[in-house]
Amino acid sequence: MSPSRKSIRDETSIDVLVVDDDADALEELVEYLTKAGLRCRSAGDGWSALELMAGGVRAEVVVSDLRMPELDGMQFAERLRLLKEGERPEVIFVSGHAGFEDAVAAIRLGARDMLTKPVDGLHLVRAVKSAKLARQMRHGEAPSVAEPIPSSTAPQRDNSVAADPLQLRREALRELKTIRRDRSAYFPAELFSDPCWEMLLDLYDARLGAEEVTVTSLGAASGVPLTTALRRMETLQSHGLIDRVEDRGDKRRTIMKLTDQGLRAVENFFEAYLGRRAK
Repeated sequence: MSPSRKSIRDETSIDVLVVDDDADALEELVEYLTKAGLRCRSAGDGWSALELMAGGVRAEVVVSDLRMPELDGMQFAERLRLLKEGERPEVIFVSGHAGFEDAVAAIRLGARDMLTKPVDGLHLVRAVKSAKLARQMRHGEAPSVAEPIPSSTAPQRDNSVAADPLQLRREALRELKTIRRDRSAYFPAELFSDPCWEMLLDLYDARLGAEEVTVTSLGAASGVPLTTALRRMETLQSHGLIDRVEDRGDKRRTIMKLTDQGLRAVENFFEAYLGRRAK
């Protein structure tokens, strides 16, 4: 390949196109991704992003804010669907006020994921790399090797386990989450793509901490595409293990929680798990 042709490819072929009308948020997202070794371009709104793409910029993944003036994230994604299959990027939405209806609309547009603001940098990078891998595999390209997660991000085990049952469960939960993070550091997420168990653990963790979990945050934390996550939530609901309730303070938010049956099942699991570990 001649130097001139290589230069053109390097300028137009990127990993991520980041779109957000909030300049500070845009800079933060680009910084997270650039530090992870991903090639990025940015745009302050949907129209500017479309102009970049019309000018020849080709991105494997688009990370777009959901709420933007004039052309919002959904409208922007609708225009991306008009691109040819080989040119169409994977789409990841970010939003501070996404509700269940937004998640459903995003699925219909083929969005890969939806992350809630403030966005966790490590989670963003994982989502983008997972989307890149999915696109590469769909087009028959050789996927890149997953990069290990920095050890500083992994939770540290507390060796001084208290005798209190609640503390024992928290310790066991930390162990299981550590195993999950270690696994995702060395294997592509697609190899462990069913998130039902991960969702139950996250909801149990939230229950222990008296925290609320929205549909979108539970889907994002599951590590799978939002479409898959919502289908698995419906499966868990059909088994009576989780339930969905409307947030009274914000009608746009939908809260997920363990049912009494789900809570008993998870706690029975931890009793059995701790009993075997004590032997």
